[in-house]
Amino acid sequence: MRHASRHLAAFLLCSTALAVPAAAQDASDITYLGQIVIGYAEDGTPIFAGENATHLGSDDLRGAASTTDLDGLLRQQTSVFTQKDPGNPGVSVNIRGFEGSGRVAMSVDGVPQTYRLTGHAAQGYVFVDENLLAGVDVTRGPVTALGGSGFAGSADFRTLEAGDVLKDGAMQGGMVRLEQTDNGHATSGMAAAALQAGRFDMLFAASRHTGDDYADGAGATVANTYQDISSQLFKLGYDLSDSTRISFSLMHYESDFFATGYGQSLTNDIAKLGLRYTPGSALIDLRANVYTGKTETDWVSGTGAYVGRTLSTRTTGFDVTNTSDIALGAWTLTSANGIEASQDRLGGTAGGVNPTTGTAKRAALFSENVFANGPWEVTAGLRANYYSLKGTASLGDIDISDQSLDPKLTVAYQLTDWFQPYVTLSKGMRAPTLQETMLGGSHPGGGVGMVANPNLEPETEQGYEIGFNLNREGVFATGDRLTGRVNYYHMDVENYVVARFTTNSWGQTGYAFANLPGTSRTEGVEVELIYEHPGFDLGLSYTHNSAHLPSQMPGLGAGQYLPDDTLSLRLSRDLLEERLTLGAQYSYVSGGLFTDTYTTTAYQKDDSYELVDLFASYALTDDAVLYAKVTNVFDTVYVPWLSASATENGQGRTLHIGTSLRF
Repeated sequence: MRHASRHLAAFLLCSTALAVPAAAQDASDITYLGQIVIGYAEDGTPIFAGENATHLGSDDLRGAASTTDLDGLLRQQTSVFTQKDPGNPGVSVNIRGFEGSGRVAMSVDGVPQTYRLTGHAAQGYVFVDENLLAGVDVTRGPVTALGGSGFAGSADFRTLEAGDVLKDGAMQGGMVRLEQTDNGHATSGMAAAALQAGRFDMLFAASRHTGDDYADGAGATVANTYQDISSQLFKLGYDLSDSTRISFSLMHYESDFFATGYGQSLTNDIAKLGLRYTPGSALIDLRANVYTGKTETDWVSGTGAYVGRTLSTRTTGFDVTNTSDIALGAWTLTSANGIEASQDRLGGTAGGVNPTTGTAKRAALFSENVFANGPWEVTAGLRANYYSLKGTASLGDIDISDQSLDPKLTVAYQLTDWFQPYVTLSKGMRAPTLQETMLGGSHPGGGVGMVANPNLEPETEQGYEIGFNLNREGVFATGDRLTGRVNYYHMDVENYVVARFTTNSWGQTGYAFANLPGTSRTEGVEVELIYEHPGFDLGLSYTHNSAHLPSQMPGLGAGQYLPDDTLSLRLSRDLLEERLTLGAQYSYVSGGLFTDTYTTTAYQKDDSYELVDLFASYALTDDAVLYAKVTNVFDTVYVPWLSASATENGQGRTLHIGTSLRF
């Protein structure tokens, strides 16, 4: 039995209690509108108010008020969702109804994550330990600067730095995080140590997650949802001079899990060498990186024919970006220009429908320029893309390549000191993947033949976004502030790639990934607001998505339609001189278009659900925090939207107790 009205009533009751006036707090003095750089991306590109981006920090990821895991946190952001496989620890980001096969460019510390698997799952995962994360940067729509290989947007997962561990002014220190949950008896722990000595700094961190299968809201155990993850992170930095810094990082991730019918053992290793040169000139802020990474999976157990299979993807590449500030009369210009190139090489044995040989190359020249003059802010970007795919399919060699020139223009105007309307026009391209192009073999057990497509073309997107940014103080009371963004987006995609029964140019008939004629479209409304009051903080995220996209066939990938509507509402209040924090989180997920396994016809599935979480934390000192939280308070029985299986329910009520210490 569903208890939707009871859930909402309970949340509103909690909200009323928390909203009782309290002692006044100082409002944040960060400026989000106008020609102020509010931060810098991993590549050094400035973040301006005209960008549709969400920057999640350590407090969002691991803070006392965080009531969910990384998947759940991403699902609370506007137009952001994830493919959910309870057994698979990987994260697959969906933006505006697009995911898989590189439509969303995913990376760890700027290193592309391009491991893909064609099956009953998302066609692309990021494997990174959330205990080792310092933040996640999500950008919606085409990106013309570094990391812009996917037209739907990008998601970069940033790992810890020495400065995240050290106290202000400290030369050495450490951090410990511990958490225990009752549902599945999961234990999570992380320990980090950092050192800064003169021009040298160093970080080492290790993390471990273990846990049994969890129970759903009805108390039934959901099989193969156990946790077994361990990770290590090592970073070095050295200032060669006041203007030149080199850095080096290593990340190792490993996990054992059960997904897509098999027990699997996976590793993800990333190495990166970086250089930053800032001689003090406004014209030069140069960043360069070279990197390599390898993700590999072994199928170690199960009852099917693919026990013993291995699949791997090794990615190598480099990027160079320079950011300049230039005065042009009454205008100022911030210009980020650069180049990036990378290569994927496949490996493995017994791949089945997945190729185990092949090489994909990508390269891009890019320029993003922000012009500012009084109330005007104009962002003009241009990205020149090139790709090539080479490999051997069942009946011959595949050697394809293509290029594109993708512009993006945003015009914003500061109409008042708190209201900034803007409009964005953009174009983007998504190259086909090796897994799409060289699909082959047959479904385990036979009967369904898969064929390659040596003539697969890239997807191209054109779209626009219109909206406004808000930043107003004194809305309802002295000392309060409302910030955020409201916008409408419209995206048209040509040559959209889906799996269809077809005949390829070699005369083979079967299921292949093919370009569809005509225009595929998605559009929607995004609302992201934060209200800060002297007595409480309130955050709201709402998305309405209307998809006119052909269905991806579950079984050759996974369905990717967003729910029609999602709503996330968070309320918190600080007490006892801001040492005690109490709060609640309410999430609503509607129904929407849905596709059953092995079908290509979508239908409306109106299975909505609501979740309520409660949280509390107490700061013993500035560096020692105890917290407790209860997720899915009302034990709702539900299947997460975009779940890998309609029979795998989400986690029932779960008590989390933990601590975070810095010393």
